[in-house]
This record gives sequence, structure tokens and C-alpha cells, in this order.
Amino acid sequence: MPRSTAFPARHAPLICACLFLAFGLMGALAAPARGEGLFLHPQGSPGLRVPAPVVAGTADIVINGITGRATIRQTFLNPEDSWVEGVYVFPLPDDAAVDRMRLRVDDRTIEGQIEERQAARKTYKRAADSGKRASLLEQERPNLFTMSVANIPPKGRIEVEIGYQQAVTQQDGRYALRFPMAVTPRYLPAPSEFTGVNNSGAPSADNAKHLTFPIRSVDAPRSNPMALRVKLDPGMPLGVLESASHKLMVTEPKEGRYDITLASGAVATDRDFVLEWTLESPIRPAPALFVEEKDGAVYLLAMIVPPKTYRPTEAPQPRDAIFVIDTSGSMHGESMRQARDALLSGLDRLTDKDRFNIISFSSEPRRLFTDSRTADTPSLDVARNFVRSLRSDGGTEIGLALSEAFSTAGDEKLLRQVILMTDGAVGNEPALLAQLRKVVGRSRLFTVAIGNAPNGYFMREAARIGRGAMLHISDIRQVRRQVSALFAKLERPALTDITAAFPQPAATLSLPSPIPDLYHGEPIVMTARIPVAAGDLVLTGQIGLEKWRIVADMTQARPGTGIAKLWARSMVDREMGRLSEGVDRDEVRLAVLDLALRHKLLTDYTSLVAVDTQAARPQGEEMAERRVPANPPAGWTPPLPQANKTMMKRDANRGMVLRMAKARPVPTVSLGVPTATPAFLLALFGVLALLAGGLCWQLRRRIAP
Repeated sequence: MPRSTAFPARHAPLICACLFLAFGLMGALAAPARGEGLFLHPQGSPGLRVPAPVVAGTADIVINGITGRATIRQTFLNPEDSWVEGVYVFPLPDDAAVDRMRLRVDDRTIEGQIEERQAARKTYKRAADSGKRASLLEQERPNLFTMSVANIPPKGRIEVEIGYQQAVTQQDGRYALRFPMAVTPRYLPAPSEFTGVNNSGAPSADNAKHLTFPIRSVDAPRSNPMALRVKLDPGMPLGVLESASHKLMVTEPKEGRYDITLASGAVATDRDFVLEWTLESPIRPAPALFVEEKDGAVYLLAMIVPPKTYRPTEAPQPRDAIFVIDTSGSMHGESMRQARDALLSGLDRLTDKDRFNIISFSSEPRRLFTDSRTADTPSLDVARNFVRSLRSDGGTEIGLALSEAFSTAGDEKLLRQVILMTDGAVGNEPALLAQLRKVVGRSRLFTVAIGNAPNGYFMREAARIGRGAMLHISDIRQVRRQVSALFAKLERPALTDITAAFPQPAATLSLPSPIPDLYHGEPIVMTARIPVAAGDLVLTGQIGLEKWRIVADMTQARPGTGIAKLWARSMVDREMGRLSEGVDRDEVRLAVLDLALRHKLLTDYTSLVAVDTQAARPQGEEMAERRVPANPPAGWTPPLPQANKTMMKRDANRGMVLRMAKARPVPTVSLGVPTATPAFLLALFGVLALLAGGLCWQLRRRIAP
């Protein structure tokens, strides 16, 4: 009779052998990953692992009425045994007036100073080279910034605090605050000439270096966590408070004031934070006026909602709708699905009196029809099949797509509307906006921002220049509702020919010139510098064939905070916009410098720099630059491999050289498991576990019958 062994005894050696072998392999493989945090694979050296700093952040935002003040704290953690310089590219709201930076070192606070950009770089470099801890904050775009922190000690940390002012947006009775936390990798086209516009706005080599930042692999765990807290005082009882991007925890410590945090605590910086609310009382067209007295002047912020009661006496004017959809590599994944759904929803709004066409673009544009077609059933069926077949691939050549969309004027009896659906992931915004001014003509441009981290600055400015409106789709579940709301807005008459008049001739208004058309539900938002808050502010416009006029008594304005900063930031935006009109660059630079230095603002021509008074890094020890990798936006996936083939083919056919962040190997990041166990002990544990596994295997053979 064969010898029998109880199940646990008979199989225990086999189980132990497998466990020891598994743990041994894990220990042996983990041993080379010394240090903590995430590790960067430098371009061209995929086998080399370099520890990358990690940034942990907090954001505290205080909202009073329609203005907000934010304080962002970034803590740079150095996992290395040597001194490093951390360089971090991150987003902020495109309308933020950044005016403060503080460096915190060893329980001391060093206040940052505003300096001309080149002077600030020299100040920072001198401090970095001499071993002093220092920080430098630079603006690459109105919504994209670079923080450099020098001489972070081995296994140490340095904290930097940033402060900015911003205005709350309002549309269709809903107030909103957006805090961007992720950046979609930017596409940099080759220097070229668009229709009647040179590429003077192309990024410089130094600027392009910051736009091509390293990004983590989509398979790597997210890092650079951020915790948010919003203190909201809306001024009136709340109706609805919600976020389409994150789950919230809301308390009301005082009546009418709300304390809002994220339900999950700190979150990965892979999507923008969006907070929206409505007021319990119905929105009335009465103007909301706020004033701030500062430096002997009065600064006014006005938000005026046009009336909702107007109804056109005639049917809506038939339209020629040109849909321009981005199918480039950066749209791969959830963004492409959003764009397809948005376009299908737009097609559903067309009537048989409208005409339409579709232009898809990546490395080059492609028309669905040679010319616009009537929106009848056969044409719409062809269009829907075309949209469902769209896939992402190639570069983001928005300039070529705009040239294609505005190349023909179309039927002058039709209202021509161009709807651009994209994430705006480009690095040549100034050149594109200059091009748009030249080609837009009588058309209206509406932008639909796609994805969890679109380029809001480009989308907003493009819609303003195109005298249209911008829609940001924050939640893929809301695509149909939001796109339907946009098209319903387009079908209503715009408020046109808007003028604003103050009683004081010395008033300095920051409205863009000319003031763009407004559509139903959009408020007029303006800031002004006036001698005194007295008299009437008179706004006039045209709604259809009717005249529109509203008078606001400035003595009824409520006290506000940060309005002077918002006015100065708006004036900076207006001055920078003159570059695309051909104004002398030195003239614009001097005007921006005057505003920025007087109001202590970060701009294209000024930076914030903070320098410790004491040297920290010993002489003889080197400091290495480490670029902090960003998280990929949620839902974003790397461009498809065939994207490079498409660009190479286009390069051969057109003789055009493309520069693109993803065209060459993009640095990616893999996980190095944080542990307090030294690498040597991990390796020793791995070897011993492998030996134990082998002994258990031999024991199994002896016990087996």
C-alpha cells in the first residue's frame, strides 16, 4: 500500500519553495532601485535610472463674491544623496494675477522679489552657483509656469509658496472656479509661415525646453499629490454646489460660508479641479459692482448679465457650420471619445436649412466634403459614419486646419460659424492667434475644450478673437447636454456693438478692443481704474434689431479685494494682444514692464526670484539639475506608434521638418518602491530566499511518494 501523507505536510515544501522563489526574485530585482520616489529614464539612456524629485502641494483658495485669492504651497523632496536643482513645469489659471512667491528654509521665510526676466535669471544663477538656496518662478504662457529650486539638500526638502488673484467666472447663472492641475504634452510645429503671418510667436529654444517637459508613463503610479481647500463666501444663499471633476466634502462652519475639501484628501495631479455653484435667488440682470481703493486710485470690477427676455421676431438665420475636429496623437484615449461625441451632438442640432462640413486634422487637414452641403438626411448619415471612424494619430497642426476652415467665405446669406474641437495642446499659441486675426473675416469661431487638462488660455483667446464663445467639457457624461447648450446659445441673437462709458474722462478700461460679441447667458465682465467711484457707468449694445442700454450707479458698488491686481493683469493681456496686431515689440514690452513692476505681477517679461542669505551647499560639492516629471492627464494615453510614420511621410512629401515633444523619445518614469531597507539587505534577502526555495524543492522530492 502506498505511503500516504496528510495534505498540509505533503504540499508544504512545494508551497514554501514557490513562496521563497517569488520573494527571492522580488528582492533581487528590487535591490538595484536604491533611494525613494520615482525614477527618470533620461532621453537616449533608457537603461539609466536617475532619481527624480517629487513635488507635494497644497492649494488654499478663498472666494468672496466673484473674486478669489489662492495660496499654493509646493514642497520639493530630494531622494538623492547629493545636492540637486528641481525644475517643475505646472499650470495655473490662465487669468491668474500671480504676485507673490515665498521660499521657506529652516523655519525662515524669504520673500520673493519681482524683477525683469533676464535680471531675475542672473540673480537666481548667481545664488545657485554660490551654494545658496533659491527659487525662480517664470511664466512660459499665461497658464503655464516653471519653478526652479536650487540647492535642495541630500534627502532634504524645500517649500515654495505662490500667491495669485483671480476672478470667478459666471455663465448661464452658474458660477465656476477652475484650478488646473495637469498639463497635456504640447506639440511644437516647425517654423513656418501661415496665411499672411510670420511665425514670430514661435517658442525660443529655451522656452521650448520647458514646453517639452518629461511625463510619467501611463502605467506608473501617479505622484506629485495635491490637497485642496476652498473657503466660499458667495454673498447670497447657495442653490447648488458641485464638482464634475472630484468628490467633495462640504461643511458650513458659519451661516452662508462654506468650507470645501476633497473627499479623498490629497489627489494625484492628473486633471483640473472644477467647482460650480448657483445662488438660491434668481439671477437678475442687475449689475454686480465691486470696488477697491489702492495707491490713491479706485479699481472697479463689474459683471453685468444681459437680459434673457429678448425673443427674435424672425426665425433663426440659417447657418454654414464648419466643424473642425482634432485627431492628433495628444487626443488619443478619452479625449478622442469626447470629441467624437461632441461632434455627433453638434450634427444633431442642424436643420435642413443649414449647410455644414467637417475638417479633421492632425499633421494635415482633411475635408469630409469638397464644399459645404445641405444638412439633409443622406449628408448627415455620411458625416456620422465619418465621425465614428476617426482615430487619433500625428501632430497638432492647428494652423493648417484654421487656414483650411477660413479659406472660403461661403454663402454670405448664411451665418458662418466655425466650431473647433481640440485639447489645444500646442506650444505656438502667439503665432496661431496672430494667424486667426488675419483669416477670421466675417466668420465666428467657437472653441470646445476637450479632455481633463486642455489649454484653456489658447481656447479662450481664440474664441475671443473669433467673436465666439468657449465651452469646456469637464465630464464625458455631460457631452450631449453641454454641446446642446452651446448650439442653443449659437441659435440666439448675440449682443453686439457693445460700448462702455464712464463719467470720468480719466477712467482706464481694461475691456478688449473691440469688445467681442456676447451670447445668451454670458455676462459682460470688465475692470477699470477710475479717479472716484461716483456717477453712472453706461453700457450700450444691439440685440437683433433692438437697442440695449443699462445704467449702473457706481456709488452702489460693494467693497472688493484684489481688483487692482485683476485690472493690471487684464491690461497686461491687452498689451500682449497688440503683438499679434503688428505693434512694435519694444513698445509692448515697456508697457507690460511698467504695469508688472508697479503691481508686482509675473508676466512674459518679469519673474519672481527669492534667494537665501546663507550658503548651504559646501564648496567642492556639485549640484545636478533634475526635471520633475508630470503626471499624464487622466484618460490620456501615449500617441500611437504610427504617428511618427505619418509625420515622416509628411516631411518627405512637403519638405517640412517637424519638432514635436513625442517625435523623439520622451522621458518616462517607472516606480522605485519607497523603502527603509538598504539595497544591500534587499539583495541578501533575495539570495537567501532563493537558496531556501531550492532546499524546499529538494525536500519535496524526498517526501513525494
